[in-house]
Amino acid sequence: MFVYALKRLAVAVPTFIAVLLITFTLTVVSPFDPVAMMMTQFEGTLDTLAREEVIERIRDQYGLNDSYWVQFTRWIGRLSQGDLGISINGQRDVLRMIVKTFPISFQLGLAGAVVTTILGIPLGCLAALRQNTWLDYTIVGGTLGFRTVPVFVLAPLLLVLFVLVLDIMRVPRGWDGLFQSKVILPVFILALGPLPVVVRQTRAAVLEVFSMDYVRTAKMKGLHMWRIILRHILRNALIPVVTTLGFIAEGLIVGSIFLDSIFAIPGFGGVAEAGFRGFDYPVIMGVTMVSAIMIILTNLLVDLVYPFLDPRIKIE
Repeated sequence: MFVYALKRLAVAVPTFIAVLLITFTLTVVSPFDPVAMMMTQFEGTLDTLAREEVIERIRDQYGLNDSYWVQFTRWIGRLSQGDLGISINGQRDVLRMIVKTFPISFQLGLAGAVVTTILGIPLGCLAALRQNTWLDYTIVGGTLGFRTVPVFVLAPLLLVLFVLVLDIMRVPRGWDGLFQSKVILPVFILALGPLPVVVRQTRAAVLEVFSMDYVRTAKMKGLHMWRIILRHILRNALIPVVTTLGFIAEGLIVGSIFLDSIFAIPGFGGVAEAGFRGFDYPVIMGVTMVSAIMIILTNLLVDLVYPFLDPRIKIE
C-alpha cells in the first residue's frame, strides 16, 4: 500500500508542476497589470505623471519588469523556502492569508461533502427502486435542476426563500465555527452542486447490482428489499461516490469562491476571489498551488480507498 501511494504521488508530481507552470505563464504574459488595477483607486489624488512613476516603482519592487525566466526562477526559489510572496494589493503575506482562511473553507467543504453523501446515496437508491416511475423522474430531474443553476444565482434565491419568504432564519453572515446555525445554508448550497452526480451514479450502481446473481439469490430467500440494500447493495453504491470525490472537491473549491463573498465568510474562497479580481500574481499562484494539492490528494485518497470497497480491484 505504501509503495503504491508513493507511485501515485510520483505520477501526480508532473501534473502539479505542469499546473503551476501553466498558471505562472498565463499570469506573466497576461495583458492585465495588477499594479495599474490597484492604482485606479488613487486616480483622483494623483496626476498622470505621478501615477505612472508610482506604478513603475511598485513594478520594480515586485520584479514585474524582469524577464519571464528571471521571475520564474525567483518564484521557484522563494517557493522552495516556503515563501509564497507578498500580495500586491494589500501588502499581506500570502502564506499567512492561506493558512488563516483555508481551515474555514476546508470545514465547510467537508461538511458539504458529508451532506451530499447523506442525501445523494439514499435518493439514488430510492430512484433505482422506483425505476421509470414519477418518483424516479422527480428525484433525478429535481437534483439535476440544482446542477444547472450557478451558485451565485442559487445562493441569493435560497436566501430570499428562507429569510424573507419562509422567515425561518436570519441572514447568515460571518463565521463563528462550523457548529453554528449560520453555516446551515452555506453548507446546504455547497452540497447541492455535486448532489446530482452522486444521485445518478448511485442509481446506476444500484440498478447494475440488482442484476447480480447474489442479489437474485437474496430475493429468492425472501429477504426484505431494504435488508438486501443495506447488506449487499450499499457497499457497491459507495463506489461511484468515492470515484467522484475529486470532482466533488473541485466543485466545492469553486463554490466557496462565491459563497464566501455572499455570506461574508472569511475563507479561502474570499482570498481566491480577491486575487483573481485584482489579478494579484502572488495570491493567484498561492491559491492555485493549494487547490492543486487538494485535488491531487483527494484523487490519491480515491485510488487508495477504491480497492477496499471493490475487492475485484487489486493494488499492484
